[in-house]
Amino acid sequence: MAQATAPLTRAEKYRADCIRWMADYGPDLFVTFVFNRWISMDEAQRTFEEFHGRFDKKLLGRSYMDRPDERTTYIATIEKPDTNIHIHALFKMTAEQKERFGEIAVPIWKKLVKAGNLDIKPVHCPEGAARYVTKELRPETSDRLLMPIHKEKNTKIAA
Repeated sequence: MAQATAPLTRAEKYRADCIRWMADYGPDLFVTFVFNRWISMDEAQRTFEEFHGRFDKKLLGRSYMDRPDERTTYIATIEKPDTNIHIHALFKMTAEQKERFGEIAVPIWKKLVKAGNLDIKPVHCPEGAARYVTKELRPETSDRLLMPIHKEKNTKIAA
């Protein structure tokens, strides 16, 4: 006898759409950016964006802003903004960028966030990584979804 399944709620549909979108993105690295101190969501986002700019500048040189197609990209979420704020990011990059990530990223993050640390893992299962990244993502928390400024204009997720 077949069981009837309840229709997805708006929040479940939003999360499922985000999981599919993130998995289809094809991320290479799953990185958790830990602050180990209280900061606001806005400050966390600004610090993360500063990290991304410095990282790409180190990889591509001073003209990195003029080379958007060569920059690394990510989809990230801010998690636990009221208790233990951190950012989970799925990065997509070339093999060379992936290989150099740790040696470049760790010192940049340490300079920006003295007490902070990074957890860097390769992505073996894009859907599993996306499920983890979206565990607190709902339409009402969609402001926690982060993308590089040079890519935001081209991507739309309905909330």
